[in-house]
Amino acid sequence: MAQSSKQPLSGYRVLDLTVMTAGPLGTMMLGDIGAEVTKIEELHKGELSRGMGTLYIGEESVNFLSQNRNKRSVRLDLKMAEGRETFLRMAARADVITENFRPGTLDRLGIGYDAVRAVNPGIVFASISAFGQHGPYAHLPANDPIIQALSGVMEMTGHPESGAARVGTPMPDFNAAALLAFSVTAALLHRERTGQGQRLDLSLLGATIFGTVPRDGETLVTGNAPPRLGSGHPSFCPYRNYRSNDGVAFFLACFTEKFWSSLCKALGRSDLACDPRSLTNVARCANRDFVDTQLQAEFDQRDGEELLALFARFNVPAARVQDLAHALRHDPQVKHNETLIEVEHPTAGRFEMLALPVNFHGTPAHYGRPAPRLGEHTLEVLDEYGFARDEVDRLLNAGVIAGMKPN
Repeated sequence: MAQSSKQPLSGYRVLDLTVMTAGPLGTMMLGDIGAEVTKIEELHKGELSRGMGTLYIGEESVNFLSQNRNKRSVRLDLKMAEGRETFLRMAARADVITENFRPGTLDRLGIGYDAVRAVNPGIVFASISAFGQHGPYAHLPANDPIIQALSGVMEMTGHPESGAARVGTPMPDFNAAALLAFSVTAALLHRERTGQGQRLDLSLLGATIFGTVPRDGETLVTGNAPPRLGSGHPSFCPYRNYRSNDGVAFFLACFTEKFWSSLCKALGRSDLACDPRSLTNVARCANRDFVDTQLQAEFDQRDGEELLALFARFNVPAARVQDLAHALRHDPQVKHNETLIEVEHPTAGRFEMLALPVNFHGTPAHYGRPAPRLGEHTLEVLDEYGFARDEVDRLLNAGVIAGMKPN
């Protein structure tokens, strides 16, 4: 099914060479708002994430299915001279190219930015790498947790006694994906205004460090790295997980004096609101043990449902700590926001996945295609890019391209 002609990026062609998560997720976002995204995949096994992970629906990797909707798949051997020539012919008619090879790889193949710009001066050429295209680390291999470790994110996560911990979601990948979608869209807008294409250089490291705001400011001002406080916060108190007498975990976020006052009223503790040790946020941060002990003693007297209802009634920011399965399946706000969509895949059948979390009220996201099967669209895409049928047949016979493997 073709994308809607009313979407923001309708009519823009993206050739997507990215693999794994950051690039595919970013180009999926572009596809959700109308871009015609074509995955250029390795001829035999396809994109790396097709064979990653341990969870499959039939023969389809859940990893791949979750981040490759609204795309088409072309199998093309870029190691062959004719494969590179085919790619450059397609690039001449594309608007955007995305890639996340090790820096310099595409240049050595003869299909890097300079080669593409020679056939298409207006191209937007977006490269995602671990560290950037240049610098002392540019040649090194890395992935999400390596970047978490280097960026300082891993060191600030976890409890003091347990040591550094990996963030539970692929934060570097997602940050880079969001910046990819943003920067490509901005570059296309720039091209509309000036006629000029450009290269975009994004890194997981840069995206991750940018995502440390406002911990960066605290670190630069004090010269000290943020301490590990478990679920706590270095600059606000109370701002952490607590438990009720029936074991319900909830996060309390009283980051203003108004919310602290509301909490004291909810608990009937006017004395705590006036105590010099907890009168201001600065005082509370200096006397965390006192504040935590006083609050936990109150929470030990009430069950979780009672406390959460009390917090809601007194306008205290708080939430039950729930797992992802519960959040996706049962949380009423998540359901109201229509967070999940259903898609139909030819071999995986019907399954759920996350929707684009932006409501375009004039041009809503469109979910016309599930993740493609390997090589599913090779012939139709080459036809659209101006290849004659006899040329396609010759490329097929030469093993430069391939269609979809039979089931």
